[in-house]
Amino acid sequence: IESAGEVETKGPEEADPDQLAETYIRHLEAHPHDSVEREKLATLYARDFKRLDLAEAELGQLINETNHKPKQVAQWLNLLAKFQIELGADVATVRGTLEKIVERFTDLPVAEIAQRWLALLNNEFRGRQETTILKLGVYEQNLGLKYGRPTKL
Repeated sequence: IESAGEVETKGPEEADPDQLAETYIRHLEAHPHDSVEREKLATLYARDFKRLDLAEAELGQLINETNHKPKQVAQWLNLLAKFQIELGADVATVRGTLEKIVERFTDLPVAEIAQRWLALLNNEFRGRQETTILKLGVYEQNLGLKYGRPTKL
């Protein structure tokens, strides 16, 4: 129920994603540099709406702003890579996102973490692929009776 511009607060499991998105967008129109709300909106787009393009746009705005600490920017790049993996982006796209961390923050520990993730990236995608079920064969019901009755030699 809305009253005087306020939205009734619900628990996280009960919150309506459409209503939350509308609230975040209205807040960001008034405060465009609010990084916490923009990150929440990007997460909402990725998790609830499964819209990687919108999540990338919101995180891209945060990443490209110059007034954030390197650790924050690296965190948003990691979050973007995570969303890309979850929502089915190809390996090259995710690799490019992680390489940005390595290029921009070579002297920080986040670069080393990104390099480890790059090394394991193919395994990450392999683990998310659907496995094909192979039917190995049909078992005989009457094992040993396959060729008829035994005969005396």
